[in-house]
Amino acid sequence: MIYKNFPKYVLRVPLFSFSFYQEVTKDATLSDETLQNICKDPIIKEAIFLASPSLYSEFEKWLQGNLKDRDKADRMKYSVLKYISRMSSRCTPFGLFAGTAVGTFSDATVLDLQHKSKNKRHTRLDMNYLVALSQHIVKEEQIRSQLLFYPNTSIYETGHQLRYVEYNYVNSRRIHHIVAVEHSEYLQKVLEKAKEGALLKDLAILLVDEEITIEDATEFIGELVNSQLLISELEPSVSGPEFLDQILPVLKRIEGTENLMTALENAQRILKELDGEIGNDPQKYIELSEYLKELEVGFELKYMFQTDMVITPQINTLDQKLLHRVRKAITLLNKISIPPRETLMTRFQKAFYERYENREVPLSKALDVELGIGFLQNQGAGDISKIVDDLILPGQNNGVQTKEIQWSPVHAILQKKMMLALQKGERIIQLTDKDFDGFEARWDDLPDTMSSMVEIITVDGEQKIVMSSVGGSSAANLLGRFCHGDEELRQYTQEIIDIETQENPDQILAEIVHLPESRVGNILMRPAFRKYEIPYLAKSIVAPEDQLTLDDLMISTNHDSKVLLRSKKHNKEVLPHLTNAHNYSADPLPIYQFLANMQTQRMRSGLGFYWGPLADESDFLPRVEYNGVILSEAVWNIHTKDIKTLVEAEPTSDQFVALLEDWVNQQKLPNYVLLADGDNELLINTKNTTSAAMLLHTVKKRSSFKLKEFLHDQNGVVNEGDQAYTNQVVLSFYNEQKLKNTRTTNE
Repeated sequence: MIYKNFPKYVLRVPLFSFSFYQEVTKDATLSDETLQNICKDPIIKEAIFLASPSLYSEFEKWLQGNLKDRDKADRMKYSVLKYISRMSSRCTPFGLFAGTAVGTFSDATVLDLQHKSKNKRHTRLDMNYLVALSQHIVKEEQIRSQLLFYPNTSIYETGHQLRYVEYNYVNSRRIHHIVAVEHSEYLQKVLEKAKEGALLKDLAILLVDEEITIEDATEFIGELVNSQLLISELEPSVSGPEFLDQILPVLKRIEGTENLMTALENAQRILKELDGEIGNDPQKYIELSEYLKELEVGFELKYMFQTDMVITPQINTLDQKLLHRVRKAITLLNKISIPPRETLMTRFQKAFYERYENREVPLSKALDVELGIGFLQNQGAGDISKIVDDLILPGQNNGVQTKEIQWSPVHAILQKKMMLALQKGERIIQLTDKDFDGFEARWDDLPDTMSSMVEIITVDGEQKIVMSSVGGSSAANLLGRFCHGDEELRQYTQEIIDIETQENPDQILAEIVHLPESRVGNILMRPAFRKYEIPYLAKSIVAPEDQLTLDDLMISTNHDSKVLLRSKKHNKEVLPHLTNAHNYSADPLPIYQFLANMQTQRMRSGLGFYWGPLADESDFLPRVEYNGVILSEAVWNIHTKDIKTLVEAEPTSDQFVALLEDWVNQQKLPNYVLLADGDNELLINTKNTTSAAMLLHTVKKRSSFKLKEFLHDQNGVVNEGDQAYTNQVVLSFYNEQKLKNTRTTNE
């Protein structure tokens, strides 16, 4: 085991305790009146408003008993109960529902919280609104004339043309298109001058000669702006200060923006005042949004505010002894996590070598979907790319669903253990090192730093760890977006990134700076952690010499090595990094896809426990444990048709109560279970008919759904007085051996 833990960790807990949820759902039925009284708590009202402002007006009607339509009232009740469940069980930070705190290892686990009113918070205007605002500002002629403009960061030259990506918004979604324009000496002049930033009038003057008037030149420059070949300094950035803090300094030096400045500074001041407490009247947000209407920028209230919460525990320490169990579990997960035979990068490498062999090629030309090879290979859709084609013909379907199954020796072991456990009526499988004798743990194909999300629970008086995976291209990925509101977290994240830099002294670690669409900016926004950045359809704020532009990046490979990305001006290998949790796999832009996938080239991006082909084919999957570490909770795969009578029964009827009890007993469901929808998990009390009705209302149109056992209880390790909280702990690790070798070499 060559990975060592960082001396800090990040604790994540929900706003309310699990004890609170138990109290809310303790009776056989949760009445509307009881739930309405609970929701009059100002903290709950503010949390729900920030989560869904569009729901809030109907929520207020329901709260006052003025939602007379029974179906609407029931839907609202279920929605509110979901929020109550979310804010008292799920630890993933979202608005005021859950927050984070940096902790340190010591000789004892003590996780004592202060009252939730002591939590800190950080609220800002949503990126969706700020991007719309910046676009509106640039259209103002008086302001536009004083702004600096730069070349679009996606421009590249091919033959006698310049190609670049432009975007427009359709139904609030950012749609990208590749555009080609004829190259010319005039265009070259303008783009060369604009590299350092230039006023539009200066770019126009540059073109004036005996044949071109200032009017013609000005019109030409205006066309370059409208077609997005030139981008203003108010183009969004997702690295560095928050976007509003980037906009304000620009406006300060521009004449005629006093009213705009006043409005935005007032908005910042009001948000700072709101951050002074938890439990604000939602009307204050509504009044602020009404005030901002003076700026004449259209917005939806649901896309107006973003809030993060920082937990302020009295004591936040973990016993370092638990790391021994975690490290042993990581070693086991290493053995049973088989590297993929083929990845998007290996397919790309093969296609690249077939086309270019050992030649070094500009990145932009190789990734061109028409002239080069693009990025995605063998997609089975012919010559189709989302970025250039509007029509995609669906494949033929013969009505028979087939599934390709990958079976490994690990699955054979798991299947044998599962069958034996079910025969004996056991609900837990125990894995041992002996089960995997002969399986090798490899450490040379993992990222320099990685992290694991664990839960610390108590089962029958014994403290256990829930841990299903470890990985990520960087341990900083899960932390980056929360750093603007928590200086301690920012410093810790910077420590992680500094270790990565030390481990790769001969390479350039460059941050990918890209904004796929406005709203995604809320999860992409992070401080400028790295010295170097690769700006692509977004602005970089680092020094120009530290920006790696498209025309600087070259790629090459040979038949059996990795793809190499090189900076011409630095003559060094470039290792791209995306220090956030953005799911980039659905993005249609080949260059962004390539850079993001480069992070884990020739690596296993994660180690984890997976049932594989057994996951969906078994009605019940037992809990899986290894040396006090729970690698997988028990899971029930439910077919909705099998409980059709229960789903269709009236939730307030005696029939429903009887059918529910029979189903719970037949499935041997525990008191508390989670409805698992990918990463989203909804807590259900199976002994409470209202909670069960909410579950069935949620899944009634599905063919099947998954339930997972919920392992936290009243004996939690995170407490506020006698209130027990659920928890998640982000543990981060670095390759200690690689760091030692690097330091020895440099000495």
